[in-house]
This record gives sequence, C-alpha cells and structure tokens, in this order.
Amino acid sequence: MTNRDQAQIAALKIVYPQSRIYLCTWHVLRAIWTHFVTSQFQGLWENIKCLVVTEDLSMFFNIWDEILSDPSAPESVVKYLQTEWLPVLHMWSGTARKNRSIFVEGNTNMLIEAYVVYFFAKITS
Repeated sequence: MTNRDQAQIAALKIVYPQSRIYLCTWHVLRAIWTHFVTSQFQGLWENIKCLVVTEDLSMFFNIWDEILSDPSAPESVVKYLQTEWLPVLHMWSGTARKNRSIFVEGNTNMLIEAYVVYFFAKITS
C-alpha cells in the first residue's frame, strides 16, 4: 500500500511483480480534497467519500452517475476524477479491496509509515 508515489510504485512492481498495489484511502481522499473547497460542495464531497469506500460495484457506479449528473459539481473536479482516478480504480476503490485480509487491519499506509519510523528510530538509537 502506498500514497501514489510513482517511484515507490515502480520499485514495488520491480521487486514484487506479482503483488497487487493499493493506494491508501486517506491519501486518495486527501489528494481529491485539494482540488476543491469541500465546504462549498458538501454533497459532492460526501459522494466522493462514499465512492472511495464502497465495496459494491453497482453502488459505485450509482454514486459516480450522481457525481456526473450533479450540475453544481465543478467540471474541473469531475474531469480530474475521470483522468486521474478512474484509470487506476483497481488501486483505490473499495470494490477492488473486497476479501483482502490487509484491509481487516486498516486501509491506510500510515500504519506502515509509523512502523518504519519506529523501526528506524530503534535501530539508530
């Protein structure tokens, strides 16, 4: 699991070519959040949060259709989602995470980052 760092993803693909690479839910939402003022588009933001975490594929497309048909949704945000996130749906969508044991423990790489920092501090002290 990564935060969409392209160097990390490339390295993971080389070292673990058979593995599935997932994107941290928190980092996905944070990246999308930076593209619009969520307090001004609360309905859109709620739909995006649901879109990211739903495990049901038909629900995913229903939510996506709501986003596409929302006249108040900024066109730039919709285009951003279409070009930057839909092509890598398999890496971040809850629909791609069903029955993956890693998500029982969490859906974020922040746990991994915290462990790395802790481990590094232990070996350097």
